[in-house]
Amino acid sequence: MGVLSRFRRRRKTPYRAVTEEEQISRYVYLLNTLPASVIESAHASAFRDIPLERRREMLEQLRPFLHDDERSDAQADPGLIARLVRRAEQHRRERADGRVVAEADDPKEAADPRSILMSAGVMTVVAQNFLLTQAVTAYFTVGAGSLMLADQPGWLVDTVDPAAASSVDAGGYVGDVGAGGFDGGGFGGMDAGGFGGGFG
Repeated sequence: MGVLSRFRRRRKTPYRAVTEEEQISRYVYLLNTLPASVIESAHASAFRDIPLERRREMLEQLRPFLHDDERSDAQADPGLIARLVRRAEQHRRERADGRVVAEADDPKEAADPRSILMSAGVMTVVAQNFLLTQAVTAYFTVGAGSLMLADQPGWLVDTVDPAAASSVDAGGYVGDVGAGGFDGGGFGGMDAGGFGGGFG
């Protein structure tokens, strides 16, 4: 908590994302930084603001990542979508690292999670809400991330709120600090596969 206080005293102006591209860039930074379990929990919270129809669309595109025992009764609930995005990101990372060889006829190759968020028209709202979830706040205030908070960008230090994590156990990444509503807006002409780098 002392680290946060020091940063807040030192800074005179808050670090705010002023464009959709900047919000998405910060989201991708967190995806490259956070442990997979925190990412999944934060996504589950962020996806709650996504309309059911959009989540159904995402589920259809993420079907290649369903396990056999999930296929018969898969519903587009936020927790399942978050789990599938986690698996899709893991596959993407393993492919980029050369641990998985891409096969042209593998349906997983067409299920890129970032492109899916873009094509469903939800990337901006997910990017914004992800940063505000209790999972992210708890990780950087009472979890392992608190040990490296001083090394994080100023916008992240400015965003995490110790009060939001005060009632959360360091390992319990559940709930939501707050989230904006779904706007379904455009994404400033961003290319669906970009976002400034891979995960890993």
